[in-house]
Amino acid sequence: MPHERIGNSFAYVDRIQARSRGTFSPVERAVEFYEAATDDYEHWSRGYNMHLGFYRRGVGFFDRETMLEQMNFEVTDRLRLDHMNSPLLIDLGCGTAAISRTAARNHPSAAIKAVTVSPAQVKIAKRLNHAEALGDRIEVLACDYRSLPFADRRADGVWAVESACYATGPSKKDLVKEMARVLRKGGRFAVADCFLKKPSVDLSFPINKCYSSVCKSWALEGLPVLDRFVDALDEHGFRDIEVEDISWSVAPSLVHAPFAVLGFVLKRILEGRPLKQHSLNNLQASLLAPVLGMNRSKFSYCLVSGTRA
Repeated sequence: MPHERIGNSFAYVDRIQARSRGTFSPVERAVEFYEAATDDYEHWSRGYNMHLGFYRRGVGFFDRETMLEQMNFEVTDRLRLDHMNSPLLIDLGCGTAAISRTAARNHPSAAIKAVTVSPAQVKIAKRLNHAEALGDRIEVLACDYRSLPFADRRADGVWAVESACYATGPSKKDLVKEMARVLRKGGRFAVADCFLKKPSVDLSFPINKCYSSVCKSWALEGLPVLDRFVDALDEHGFRDIEVEDISWSVAPSLVHAPFAVLGFVLKRILEGRPLKQHSLNNLQASLLAPVLGMNRSKFSYCLVSGTRA
């Protein structure tokens, strides 16, 4: 099934058939996960931020929403938008477009295209955008970020927050290639995600088992490998590439994850509502993710940014 058609009704039928065959593609697994799990994220963030937060000194340790919004600020800050007139921005793997809303609030002249493979996320994003009167400035599309319906060299800035991990291979070259295609000369990108410092085959057996379980629970093919990702950026014409290891800034919100998911699961049980498999997967991955994070020699959460030459 062509990945660019994942958002339409034919893709839904294909997913049903794939389930019966047990032959989901990586994109189909991601769609299946987020179609089921997106509503759960309201328990994580009232603004539907579907990522980890960025801790700044002075913020309360328990103020998760402020940390989540700070991550949005950090990402869009790397695009250097302050002196741009009417920039065109693309949110690659937007979830429910929380970062797009932050960008729209802080850059009133920006036009934003937000893309996701999940029709459920499109529906929620449009509702939330409308509630903030941002629907005319943020267009949300159901499509694959590796095959964008946008012209070459038109975008001023693009970002991918905890979505690059859903691209293909250790270098995520298919995502990098598409970023290079849509960005104009001098356009900026920012990618925030968890990276492997070395290929997964180099991990010890228990860490590799833990890593595999996290990938399976969150429907990931695999995390990007940092040096290979940077090599792909260089190969596709990006310059002034900056890699910021922000693991310690992300750590406080990561500590929230298992407690938030466990609280959600207990709430479901107390309400007598059935637990879905994706909720259990979320719980398992949230418990294991801090274990991976503590292996600093092998994993880092990085904010990577640069300029299209």
